[in-house]
Amino acid sequence: MYSIGKFSEICNIPVKTLRYYSDIGLLKPSYIDPVTNYRYYDYDKIQIIKKIMLLKSCQFPLVTIKEFIESSDQIQWKSILEHKIDELEDQKEQISKQIEEMNRLKGQIEKEASIIPGPLLSDCSIENRKEILVYTIREKIKVKFIDKLVKNLFDRVYAFNLVITGKLMAIFHERDLNQKEADVELLLPIKDTNKIDGCRILSSGTYACLTVKGPYSELDVGYEMLKNWIMEQNLTHVGKEIEIYEKGLVPSDFNIREIRPDFNRHPSEFITKICIQVIKNDS
Repeated sequence: MYSIGKFSEICNIPVKTLRYYSDIGLLKPSYIDPVTNYRYYDYDKIQIIKKIMLLKSCQFPLVTIKEFIESSDQIQWKSILEHKIDELEDQKEQISKQIEEMNRLKGQIEKEASIIPGPLLSDCSIENRKEILVYTIREKIKVKFIDKLVKNLFDRVYAFNLVITGKLMAIFHERDLNQKEADVELLLPIKDTNKIDGCRILSSGTYACLTVKGPYSELDVGYEMLKNWIMEQNLTHVGKEIEIYEKGLVPSDFNIREIRPDFNRHPSEFITKICIQVIKNDS
């Protein structure tokens, strides 16, 4: 016979579990020393504990396992086990389908990652930009709702019968990256018109510029490169940065009455110009 400690090692079952099984009558020791109360198990108990652990791994409750161990009705238990086998086969099929779907999703993610390369950046350059008349709308919003602000801007332009003469632009006056909020001003160049609320002059000046081809999420790479270049050229950054959306979610042939994002354009095809007004430092 084996002591409870040795039996625990052989079966890889904690002593505490063996004591609990004994207390509930699931696996009684083969012998209990009347003097020391030490529990001993013979070889046959190893086969029983293997059955118990197998049934437990198949999610049978301990009460049912106890009935199974004590029962001699083989026909009944054959039926129960066959039913459980069918149930596990169904689970196996479901798991196989889930694995297949996960592998398919993994492949899609890897494919999309290869489709969208890193952004393509133009060389940095200096532009002397003339002053232009723009119609603007400004709000503090969550960045994910910026498309609604774009829609509001075009609705107003249409309502005032304004003629658009250039690309959509944006100035981020404040940006809270943690809250994903921004104080954003959208601007559209327009033809000279009777003065209405919302119009202003975007001042002329010298701008350091760079073009980013790629998704909007990659614009930070362009900003970093342009700001480093400005320092290298001994220039000083003045005013707010301007983003000009050369190609993006707003289609070039949009219908102003029904502006909708151009979801046919892949983010890797977006082209955004970043402009930062600068002045030359005194030597």
